[in-house]
Amino acid sequence: MRSAGNEPSSNGRHLKRRSTCCAECWTIVGDNRARARLFVAIDLDQAARGAVTGAAAQIAERLAGIDGIRVSWVRPRNLHLTVRFLGGVRRETMERLQASLAEPWALAPFELALAPAGVFPVSGAPRVVWVGVRDRDGAFACVTSELDARLAAAGATVSDDATHFTPHVTLGRVRRAPRRGRDIRDAAAAVSVDPERWRVTDVTLYESCPTDGSPTYVARAVAPLGAGLASA
Repeated sequence: MRSAGNEPSSNGRHLKRRSTCCAECWTIVGDNRARARLFVAIDLDQAARGAVTGAAAQIAERLAGIDGIRVSWVRPRNLHLTVRFLGGVRRETMERLQASLAEPWALAPFELALAPAGVFPVSGAPRVVWVGVRDRDGAFACVTSELDARLAAAGATVSDDATHFTPHVTLGRVRRAPRRGRDIRDAAAAVSVDPERWRVTDVTLYESCPTDGSPTYVARAVAPLGAGLASA
């Protein structure tokens, strides 16, 4: 009798069912080993989240009524600053990541500030609409350096794109854009973003769990900054 938790796919691979409460989220893989879709992020405080939500609303309003444009906007609850996207990670690797991130960090809490909005890529048809983040003191760069070392030690792969990473909060993903997205690019450039500052006190390992409508992000590990300063 087949296990209720597993179903064979048409190509011989297996999939693991996702629970509705996101206690377990699995993806199909060729070697029949379950993977979790992970990323490391910095959360926004209430004021920064409100400013980012306001910027998204301004851009959406400017685009309203323009035929052919379709943008999937990120829900306010899911807004965050991605530090590293890890993609599908095996469960045993995730457990090592959780342990590695929980080790004390000898980096003090710091401040970031919101910056003007823009799109990626910088030329051609846009795919992502975002609000920028300003790292005035270089502390964010120190966090990414420390994080990359911990990811490598845990056996997680960091994309080559990470070396060209621009800190930002994703507002939406462009699904369709006529005129090579010029209207979207112009709308992002025209909005006013409140330069809210917020204090970063930790970084979080999240698992993205698919649900109806939009993903739910479940915290799998929280790394408080400054915990290792006393012993550093």
